[in-house]
Amino acid sequence: MPLVVGAALALVLAACADNAGSTAPATGQTPASDTSLAAAKANLANYLTQPTSIVQSTPLTSAPPKKKVAFVQCADPNCAILAGFVKDATAALGWNLTTLSATATDPGSAVQQAIDAGVDYIATTGYPVDLFKQQMNQAKSKGIPLFMCYSTDVPAGPGNNLYADCTDGSAAGITGGAIADFVATDSNGKADVLLVTIPSYPILTAQADGMRAELAKNCPTCKVHVLETTVNDLAGGAVPQNISSYLQANPGVNYVYFTYNGLEKGVPAVLKTAGMLGKVKLVGTQGAQPQFTEVVNGTSAAWSALPQELAMWTMVDQMARVAVDQWSLPDERKAAVTPFYLVTTPDQAKPLVDEKYGWPGPTGFKDTFKKLWGL
Repeated sequence: MPLVVGAALALVLAACADNAGSTAPATGQTPASDTSLAAAKANLANYLTQPTSIVQSTPLTSAPPKKKVAFVQCADPNCAILAGFVKDATAALGWNLTTLSATATDPGSAVQQAIDAGVDYIATTGYPVDLFKQQMNQAKSKGIPLFMCYSTDVPAGPGNNLYADCTDGSAAGITGGAIADFVATDSNGKADVLLVTIPSYPILTAQADGMRAELAKNCPTCKVHVLETTVNDLAGGAVPQNISSYLQANPGVNYVYFTYNGLEKGVPAVLKTAGMLGKVKLVGTQGAQPQFTEVVNGTSAAWSALPQELAMWTMVDQMARVAVDQWSLPDERKAAVTPFYLVTTPDQAKPLVDEKYGWPGPTGFKDTFKKLWGL
């Protein structure tokens, strides 16, 4: 499963209801214009090449002083990978990192451990602040800032004690919009999309909303159907058959869009057995080795490459800026949208097949951060 969603999927597994998947009506009936498709092509062009630089460019006025950081690691095993990235970034600063394991439903206990240990900063991924409000208030009273990624909480710095949320809901919406413009242009305004998502997960909803809004704006003739699934569907392996059944009942669908790459697992095989694999194009967010391999062999049409390693370094960069009293909300909000691109051709995908954790980020990004930090 991808780390972006895997960072909090265990939480969702425990919290989701057992309702069956549902569908929403298709949208988009007005004829598309050359102008709207031109807008889709123009926006898409921004995401077809691998980014070569990070967002941050302002160096720190001095090297950050030593800090003690606690990383609250989610219950999903993939979160250990994120912890490793955080360890690398904090080690570059010469900081001490403690990793604390959290359960799916009670991150507050691990946050409390961090507070009791007297750390300077607390970091986590995916968990909404609502799950540990009491500890958040306590951390604020003790002057311990919180930093996170992959959530929909909006930082306000001193206002809410949250100083980072990289690859947040706004970033998810931008990613969804880029994929919307891909299907609009790839289909020449004739896309009939089945959007597969888990609506109980806010960041996936933000992505789906961004996709639908962009498609409605730039391809009014395109249609969107929504197949709502649950984490129980995902864990039970029901998603591929649910998609196959939906496609059989709706033969006009020509694209299937996954808001999370784990939702695509097993789908190509089921569609191949049903004789439908060549009739639809598979696209989605957070491509990893399996999806990029599919782009190489023609099974998938497009997947976004989101840099998880860069995201963790971006979060630590915000810590460094707080440490030297150089943090600003506009800077954090800009940095929250980490660079990404769409992988749409075999030539683009081939190098990524060898990347175990997906595209790490622009070449040399770690050295760039170190220079910005005065190291």
